[in-house]
Amino acid sequence: MVGAPDWWSKRKAARSEVSFVRKWPFALIVGVTLGVLALIDKGNITTTAGLGSSCRVEVVADLLPTRSDPDPSGSRTYRTLKRGDLRGATTNVRNGYRQLAANTWALDKYLRPLPPAENCKPS
Repeated sequence: MVGAPDWWSKRKAARSEVSFVRKWPFALIVGVTLGVLALIDKGNITTTAGLGSSCRVEVVADLLPTRSDPDPSGSRTYRTLKRGDLRGATTNVRNGYRQLAANTWALDKYLRPLPPAENCKPS
């Protein structure tokens, strides 16, 4: 019986040492993965997409969903723009929706043209 407590404490110490080492790489991988997902979710990667075009707009609504068609009943895309997002746009406006990119339309009344505003006049 005298040897049992000594053996048990050595085993417990060895297990806690191994578990500590195994936890940190896993925690690091999970942290990096969550960080990347948070960046993607916030839209920080694509908020300035298309700013090379001559027409540039700023979103003035709190949240502005985009659609695949210039129609209120059109299917909604998964991208939602936020107030202050800067986007490149086209001069193509139909049914009150401005085309931002191929298969991406947003309500024009919630988009403010950036100077020079003449570049964004509807065609």
